[in-house]
Amino acid sequence: MIEDVYIQKMIDKLSKYELTPLERVILANDATVQSLLSVIFRIPVQVEVIAQTELNRNIYRWVRLVADYGEAGKITACLAMSIIPTGLNDFQFVEGVRDKQRGIGQLLAELDFKIKREILGFYADETVFSRTYRITGNRITEYNREEKCDILITEVFPRSVFKKVEERRV
Repeated sequence: MIEDVYIQKMIDKLSKYELTPLERVILANDATVQSLLSVIFRIPVQVEVIAQTELNRNIYRWVRLVADYGEAGKITACLAMSIIPTGLNDFQFVEGVRDKQRGIGQLLAELDFKIKREILGFYADETVFSRTYRITGNRITEYNREEKCDILITEVFPRSVFKKVEERRV
């Protein structure tokens, strides 16, 4: 029953916008966006850290998710901004973010976190569609200690890119 209520709330929120079926799937996705985009673009989508800074015990991270078709060029499928409170998150996870080599979803999977994504809001206009969500979770370390994660992420997707996908030009 709780799942049904959650799904209905999501449907109601999404129905406020004129979205294609593909855009609705992307916004409602509760797995890693990198994996979903890789399936959509039919090649591994990579996370590129654009900028990252620490201020007031938070890491602010800006990334783009890119489908690289080699000589045919790169396609930016998503821009994302994350806020990672260093004091609320597992030390190994924070160090992995500081390393700038992997996406947040990749890090959480590598560290074996059990996570939950809570979608907080959506936005769409003629040029973009976006969502803001929170990832929370925990893991038990080899020393039987519980570690937590708590991250806020906003992702922005350019509609023109996904229009090409739907027209099968990508």
